[in-house]
Amino acid sequence: RRYRAASIVTRWRLATRRREIGESKQGVGMNRSENFTALCLGLSAVLLLCIQGSALADLTTGDEIRECARGNFPERTSIQFIELKSRDRAGREKLMDARLHWRRDDSGQVRLMIRIDGPQDIKGSAYLVIENKPRDTVYMYLPSLVRPRRVVGGGGSSIWGTDFSHEDLRLLQMRSDALGSVRLADAEVADREVYVVEQAAEPDSESAYGRIVSYFDKQTCVALQTEYFDAADRLHKRLSVDPATVAQVNGRWTAYDLEMNDVGEETSSWIHVKHISLDEDISRRFFNTVQFYKD
Repeated sequence: RRYRAASIVTRWRLATRRREIGESKQGVGMNRSENFTALCLGLSAVLLLCIQGSALADLTTGDEIRECARGNFPERTSIQFIELKSRDRAGREKLMDARLHWRRDDSGQVRLMIRIDGPQDIKGSAYLVIENKPRDTVYMYLPSLVRPRRVVGGGGSSIWGTDFSHEDLRLLQMRSDALGSVRLADAEVADREVYVVEQAAEPDSESAYGRIVSYFDKQTCVALQTEYFDAADRLHKRLSVDPATVAQVNGRWTAYDLEMNDVGEETSSWIHVKHISLDEDISRRFFNTVQFYKD
C-alpha cells in the first residue's frame, strides 16, 4: 500500500511537470484529458496516503507495532554492502568495508553473516549469527585462526572495535528475545511522530541489556531511535536514524544510515548502507558453520 502510494505520487508529479512544461512552451494549459488524468492521480495519491496513515494509526499494542516493523524485513534474503566507521574518545577514526548476508529459512529461522572486505589487516574476518532459543548461536572467524570458533557467553562484546556488538546486529535484523512489548506514550523524534515500545530481556537470554526502548516512525514503522539500558537500568547505548536516509527497497522501508553512541564510553560508530538487494538467490554456504567465511 505504501509502495502504491509512492508510485502514484510520482506519476502525479510527472503529470504536473508535463503541464508546467506545456504551459511554458505554448502559453496554454493542458487539455481536458490531461487535466483530468493529473487530477485523478493527485486524488488517488492523497486517498492512498490517508489509508496508509489510518492503517498505521490503528496500531494499539506494542506487539502490533513491532510486527509492523518486522514487515520491513526481507521475505527470504538480503545482501547489504556497508561501511562501518568507529570513533574513539580521542577522536581517532577507523573505517571498514563489509558485506552482510541475511537469510530466513522455511521454518522462519534467521541466519546473519557479516564479513569484512577491508582494510587489509582484518580482511576476511567474519561473524555468523544463527537465531536460536533461548540464545543465539554465534561463530567467529579471524584470518589468524585455522577454523571458525564458536563464541560462548553473552552477545555484548564489540565487533572489530566498533560500538556495535553481534547482539546489536541481531536486534536490528532479527526478532528480539524479550518478555513482550509494552507500548508507552507516543513521542516525537526528529520532528516525526513515533510509537514508543519498551521490551525487557528474558532472564536466560544472556543479553547485555536489561530493557530496550524503541521509537518507531508512525509512517514507516522504522525505528528512528533505540535506547539500550543495562541491568542496573542505566542508559548504555543509543541508536539513531536520520529520517531523511530512510527509503523504500522493493516496497520495504530501509534505513541507510545508523549511528550508535556508547553513552558511558563517549564513543560513536556508524553504519552506512552503500547497496542493498532483497530476496535474491544466495548460496547457502554463506550461512554454513564451516564455510561462511570463505570467498
